[in-house]
Amino acid sequence: MANDLEQKIIKQVEYYFGDINLPRDKFLQGKIKEDNDGWVPLEVMLKFKRLASISEDSKVIAEALEKSEDKLVVVSEDKTKIKRNPDKPLPENNDEFIKKLQERSAYAKSFPLEEGLDEIIKFLEPYGPVESVIRRTTKDHKFKGSCFIVFKTLEAAKKFNDYYNDKKKVIEERKKQQKDRKQASVEEDAGKLEFPLGATVHFTGISEGQELTREEIKEKIKDTNDSIEVTYIDFNKGDLEGHIRFSKENNAIDFVKSLTDSEIEIGDIKLKFKILEGDEEKEYLKKTSEEIVKMRQKYKSKGKKRKGNFNSGGRNSKATKKD
Repeated sequence: MANDLEQKIIKQVEYYFGDINLPRDKFLQGKIKEDNDGWVPLEVMLKFKRLASISEDSKVIAEALEKSEDKLVVVSEDKTKIKRNPDKPLPENNDEFIKKLQERSAYAKSFPLEEGLDEIIKFLEPYGPVESVIRRTTKDHKFKGSCFIVFKTLEAAKKFNDYYNDKKKVIEERKKQQKDRKQASVEEDAGKLEFPLGATVHFTGISEGQELTREEIKEKIKDTNDSIEVTYIDFNKGDLEGHIRFSKENNAIDFVKSLTDSEIEIGDIKLKFKILEGDEEKEYLKKTSEEIVKMRQKYKSKGKKRKGNFNSGGRNSKATKKD
């Protein structure tokens, strides 16, 4: 029976000669073709860094492979060469093979970014034998925290996918509860804010390509009616419409009454104003209240981070790997 070291050797070599890696491994394919019978010298196999990191002793590797239960790889009599077992030829890369491969596959994310391949494989062991783990990386070879996994059996893949889906449901429900609690807190705090009624207008009249700033709008309103104070202009450069909140009750009514046809001109732009009333006004002020509360919470959170706990995130735990 293979010990821990021998099992690592078997897994690594059988991965090299496996159904997934071998068809795409040009280097190994080339070495196989160099020998009429497909033998690859163990000294060549030691050029593979992961195998060499497990053992650099050809004899140890050969003896380990002879203890393999799958017998995917056979060892030459002199224990210096290995090849894929002729009794286990590569399957055809057809639709049926791809379908079966997909059935044995899984995707997992949220691994710690510093997690190594060996740690990931060890984490997956309780779910069944793994044939291949491909860590997704960036262009500069940094781990993204997610993997494509192929299990050796359909049962193992199903076991893991069932676990993953159950875990995902639990996490999604937890996130939903957190989101609901946060929204309830926002709505509660927003309900405490008060705004003067009859003090909000909506404006339109800006066309695509025309540019206008809040400062220009505020200055024009002041020139038009300097007795009315603007509290806030809900508008960003590039928007085609916006809202203005005035400081006192019924200021919106007074402002629009002071205009001709409810319009003002700023350069070649003619803004058309409409007073918000009834449900429309309530809905807008409710939305405004919630946005103000969220902004306050955001700045409060940033302030806490600046004050101290720079290491609050810590290292991801294994219990949350499958978010």
